[in-house]
Amino acid sequence: MKLACLFSGGKDSTYALFRSLEEGHKVPCLISLHPFNDESLLYHYPNNILFKSISQAIEIPLIERCCIDITKEHEINQLGLSIKQAIDEFSIEGLIHGAISSKFQINIFKKICTDLNLKLYSPVWNIDPSKYYHQLFNSHFEILITRVAALGLDKVWLGKIIDKKNYEELKKNSQKFKFNITFEGGEAETMVLDCPIYKSRIKIMESKIQWDGIRGTFEILDVALIRK
Repeated sequence: MKLACLFSGGKDSTYALFRSLEEGHKVPCLISLHPFNDESLLYHYPNNILFKSISQAIEIPLIERCCIDITKEHEINQLGLSIKQAIDEFSIEGLIHGAISSKFQINIFKKICTDLNLKLYSPVWNIDPSKYYHQLFNSHFEILITRVAALGLDKVWLGKIIDKKNYEELKKNSQKFKFNITFEGGEAETMVLDCPIYKSRIKIMESKIQWDGIRGTFEILDVALIRK
């Protein structure tokens, strides 16, 4: 099936794309939305200027669109326009997303797909978190934490790569402080620097940390693509 992928560069959408390609689907384009600010309920805000670089690393064309306000209606409308563009330009038959447990998100995606007569493909929906991280590690995903906004996730996690060892610490913190370890509630955001579908890995050349004492961002200012 020919599918477009809703893409943020984070672990969930990247793994959903990876699974789709692994299962033999064709993905002629990625769709990325730039939110107006970090209060968006649908889209990643930190480092969204890197969408183009990530699409170049994967070597799949990118459709991107900017939101000019934070209202849900506007964000959904921009998504719908982007998906229509993918239909027109690439003749897609369905849509991949990386939602795991957000009924808010999946209901929006379902409605748009129903309205546009598309299939909705949900590779990580309702996946068990422990099983999911196990799959990410075994598939050699290099996952960088780019934002934290929850008790139990402090400044030391910013710019850290999640690996098998610190995952156990992350798991303990999530149990103690009651945050979602997959980060789908906005507890943190991630960016994938490398994985099997990347033709080039992403090397961070310049970055800075912004921290207000409660939440913070690992802002990536410049990257290089290193051919594998």
